[in-house]
Amino acid sequence: HTEEGHEAEAAHQDEQAHPPVVHVDGKAYNLIPHYTLNEPTSWFDFSITKNVFGMLLAAIVLLLIFVTVGNRAKKSKGQAPTGIQNFMEPFFTFIRDEVAIPMIGEKHYERFLPFIMTLFFFILVCNMIGLIPFFPGSANITGNIAVTLTLAVITFLVTNFNGNKHYWEHTLWMPGVPAPLKLLILTPVEVLGLIIKPFSLMIRLFANITAGHIIILSLVGLIFLFGNDGESAGGAAAGAAIAIPFTLFMNLIELVVAFIQAFVFAMLSASYIGAAVEEGHHHDEAHH
Repeated sequence: HTEEGHEAEAAHQDEQAHPPVVHVDGKAYNLIPHYTLNEPTSWFDFSITKNVFGMLLAAIVLLLIFVTVGNRAKKSKGQAPTGIQNFMEPFFTFIRDEVAIPMIGEKHYERFLPFIMTLFFFILVCNMIGLIPFFPGSANITGNIAVTLTLAVITFLVTNFNGNKHYWEHTLWMPGVPAPLKLLILTPVEVLGLIIKPFSLMIRLFANITAGHIIILSLVGLIFLFGNDGESAGGAAAGAAIAIPFTLFMNLIELVVAFIQAFVFAMLSASYIGAAVEEGHHHDEAHH
């Protein structure tokens, strides 16, 4: 409301009407008008990125598949599976018999089987979407460290919230060990291990998926490198002759990696959960 304020507002309105101009190589370019905090500004951006769209798509695809398979399994109970149920059941059986039961144990595996299944299939579908070079793919979902961090944190929370007395006792204050040794060495190492486990999950998935995409991007870049950014058609053709077969080969390897990384993430998560819910009598007998 002061005279200086009115002058500043008048200058700002004049800037909006006549934006500043800069001259470069004899050409005039209008600069973006200056914005101040006095103007209404939105500080939140809820727009959907490719990765967010890819994750939503993966969730929708999995919901459709799981609901369809579940309904068919209920209707055809006791009968041989067909169609998509026949295609999906080996995956379920494999994760149950080779991951959940060995890692978590017969007593507790059913509680965590839905979580392990969800991890495996969600990561697998996200990896597969990232291999599609056109819509709805091209989103490097699991190559985004924020995504792998979130998955690792969820595993960390599930593991530690379900940890039993035996798990926390052997993590924070191991029985049968001198107190100074526990306080100075073992307990700090065990607590650090609680953080290192999800960190390793995050880095392993992110690094393996990102590495494959970087190699494919480098191979495609040979077309532009040999073509001198469009100046040499022959060079671009030579680059394409090298890049295309190697890119197809790398995509096949990435397809295998998509399955392997989903399996490894699910298996390690199951092993961490299994250690947290494991009964203590075996270890107690060993101590005796």
